[in-house]
Amino acid sequence: IRMFSVRKEGGTAGHAGSGSTGIARDVYHTKRMQRVFCVGYTFDHKYLLSGSDDTNIRLWKARSSEKIGQLSAREETSLQYRKALVQKYVHLPEVKRISKSRRVPKFVKKETQAAMVQKEKRRRKEGNMVKHSKPGTKKFTDEKGKTIVKTV
Repeated sequence: IRMFSVRKEGGTAGHAGSGSTGIARDVYHTKRMQRVFCVGYTFDHKYLLSGSDDTNIRLWKARSSEKIGQLSAREETSLQYRKALVQKYVHLPEVKRISKSRRVPKFVKKETQAAMVQKEKRRRKEGNMVKHSKPGTKKFTDEKGKTIVKTV
């Protein structure tokens, strides 16, 4: 599950001036998680619920770096100081890179790369079939077109 900031400064992702980027704010994962069917927030927007193919409902923190529970005075001061430093030096490229980076586990990265390789193989095979068959007998079908079962 990847969370993106859709609304920023009153706009939505569809508007040009929304300030929304294509960078995930948080990444949630488990090794045993199957296909995710539904995602929702709790009423206080502190937690995220996900329902997956393995019939489990998982509870995630909406901000993965936040600590659950009461913060001590020292922790609160430290957190405010870190936020102030990030705001002060946000224009520096190193700070931007660190604040935007999201670590994805190795197994998720490998599975994504394997899926991309398989998809590229299928596309290349389909291209070769179209190229080496009689003209007009085989046609390319786009990825969106493959999911359409029936048109009315």
